[in-house]
Amino acid sequence: MSFFARTKGPATPAEGLRRRTRLLLCVLSGILLGAAFPPSPLGALACVALVPLLIVLADIERLRTGLGWVYIAMLAFHLITLNWTGGYAHGKDPYMMIAGGVTMTVHPLFYFLPMGAYMVVKRRLGPRVALAVLPALWVGYEYTHSLSEWSFPWLTLGNTQTHDLARIQVAEFTGVWGISLWILVVNALVYRWYSGLASEVWTPGSRGSVLVLAATGVVAVAPMVYGLAVLPAGPAVPERPLQVGIIQPNVDPWRKWEYPVGKAIDLYAGATGMLLDTAAVRPDIVLWPETALPDYVLTDSRMRVRRRLQERIDSMGVAVLSGLQHAVLYPDSTQAPPSAKRMRGGERYDAFNAAAFFQPGVEEVPWYGKMKMVPLAERVPYADLFHQFDFLRWGVGIGGWQVGRDTVVFTHRGTGARFSTAICYESVYPGFVAAFVRKGAQFLTIITIDSWWARMSGAYQHKQFAVLRAVENRRWVARCAVGGVSGVIDPWGRYVHTTELFTARAFSTTVGRSEALTFYTRHGDWLGDLLLVVCGVVLAAAAGSGFLRRHRRLQDES
Repeated sequence: MSFFARTKGPATPAEGLRRRTRLLLCVLSGILLGAAFPPSPLGALACVALVPLLIVLADIERLRTGLGWVYIAMLAFHLITLNWTGGYAHGKDPYMMIAGGVTMTVHPLFYFLPMGAYMVVKRRLGPRVALAVLPALWVGYEYTHSLSEWSFPWLTLGNTQTHDLARIQVAEFTGVWGISLWILVVNALVYRWYSGLASEVWTPGSRGSVLVLAATGVVAVAPMVYGLAVLPAGPAVPERPLQVGIIQPNVDPWRKWEYPVGKAIDLYAGATGMLLDTAAVRPDIVLWPETALPDYVLTDSRMRVRRRLQERIDSMGVAVLSGLQHAVLYPDSTQAPPSAKRMRGGERYDAFNAAAFFQPGVEEVPWYGKMKMVPLAERVPYADLFHQFDFLRWGVGIGGWQVGRDTVVFTHRGTGARFSTAICYESVYPGFVAAFVRKGAQFLTIITIDSWWARMSGAYQHKQFAVLRAVENRRWVARCAVGGVSGVIDPWGRYVHTTELFTARAFSTTVGRSEALTFYTRHGDWLGDLLLVVCGVVLAAAAGSGFLRRHRRLQDES
């Protein structure tokens, strides 16, 4: 039997037309979702993107059949939104191309969770209840998909709205989850209006139709009303200003791992020296991007390299936050976790994708190890349990990292400024970034590479997602990328300085420092937790309803 078939035998013309119509509607749903994501400015499309899929699922009772159509919609969505993950524009890395293909074709299966739950609730508790709880089911899924080592919050629907600054200001209370919830509520209301008309329960001018349209309008504009009320007319004036320099070297991310570390030090120190000589205002802190130093500079075995680097920083007289590799050795190999790497002599060690803060005249160098990894590319999820699959990792200098041990907030001795850094992919985790702010970060930095994928959408999506971290925490964000896009974002989500992809740039700009905590920063992912409770109650009610129906049927039969 066909995956989507409801009856055996050849399809009648009517059945064929129905299948083609369903196919078109599912593909349309995926296209609308994909077209809503950056770099597209059409984020409003997300507010109706699920309506075609809900139309398809309206008269489908069989779970397997419904999930087949869900997969088609989500596959189209992923092909548009994540086509950059395979690096097909340059085809330099077979592992990347395979991993990208797997991501685009396998990750749509995760959406069976919210939509499968929707179908179960629809069958057990009725379509109106299912539609009412769909926003909780979907956003609850998004939230849980940000929690595990299999997490991938890149496709959180709230990320579609970053070009509409007025609508995302509510994130200071709810985080990105509130924006996703708003999108799902609008979708549900639009579908409710359509289904009422399609079933002829309403006419266009009937009371029910007008009420739903009015509710849709109120919900659609409510976030914008709040946003326009709090959004300053222009870029924010930095409070307690600090001057931050950003070095974007535009080195080839595929070949940088072959550079001798001395060449990398000369490259970044040279660019920093030129910036210091030409900047109108001397930077207090200079950012070098992710893995700027492709070497274990902080280990005892590389002490000579570390001294050379420290001498350059001392001579320039400026503090530098740099991405680098770091290693922690285990003198007793039995104490090493199963995922630890092994040297030729048998010694065990953990490798970290890290950032370190070097300051003139200061020998102690605090470092931070990246804690949120790209699944498989940077680390096999739950690698200590499944370390035998360690071969499933990207080999371009960035695979097999260990998870960092703690959130770290750096302190600049000259000004007392306190800040944190997210390394690349970490910046898409809202609650994770907020934890640094609760720990005392007065402004945020992001160091990344972002030039793996030519001029495809990945770098532009990553750039836009940082806007939400600024709004959620009302913090300035300084973003430093190897090949772009680098820039600075004010606490209301406006880029006040940006670079272009694949250009070498060095610039200095002002950021502000703040001690104030937003509601979201203080309370974290409260909305996600609340929605999970709602999901649990609804699914328990659906299961209970099914049990009662079976019990009554058995009683009737007896």
